[in-house]
Amino acid sequence: GGDLSIEYVVVAGGGSGGAKDNGGGGGAGGYLTGSTTCPTSPVTVTVGGGGNLVAGGNDGSQGTPGGLSGALTVSVTGGGAGSGPSSPAGTGGSGGGGHFPGGSGGSATASQGNAGGAGLAPATGPAYGSGGGGGAGGVGATGTSSQGGHGGLGIQLPSTFRDPASSVGFPGPGPAKYFVAGGGGGVADGAAPTTGRG
Repeated sequence: GGDLSIEYVVVAGGGSGGAKDNGGGGGAGGYLTGSTTCPTSPVTVTVGGGGNLVAGGNDGSQGTPGGLSGALTVSVTGGGAGSGPSSPAGTGGSGGGGHFPGGSGGSATASQGNAGGAGLAPATGPAYGSGGGGGAGGVGATGTSSQGGHGGLGIQLPSTFRDPASSVGFPGPGPAKYFVAGGGGGVADGAAPTTGRG
């Protein structure tokens, strides 16, 4: 009932990767944090789900974007879908990865994430890597001639939310923990390809 300040973190659902054997990685859901005055009435929280799997085989489809999340007056965009052989990378909180050959990564929503990486340019095998999806802490990597691009780095939760008893967040660089909203790794097709890290 008082003018208390609260801190929030809102993360949307991540996008799924593109179809077939060298689809681009899905982008991380949008990420926003900040503080505001505590409302005196109940607050509706919307938790966006991750994008659905897209069938492989000869399907050239784009992946599926992630779902929107929201709380208080904050709304964040779901992650962009990874590109398929005949479809572009999706835009989103963070953009999806581009498909070989030379497909560009999807762009990100302002202040919510980063762009996806591009697919490997044509005629530079032996393997053909697609781009990684963008993450809240960095862009997705471009695919190479030996592997798919790594997903963009996630971002560490504010210290307020680093509860040792909570399972929220994953290990990040070095000994750091509590990272969220990382991008999905791209895949590759060809001679001994390696999938990029998510």
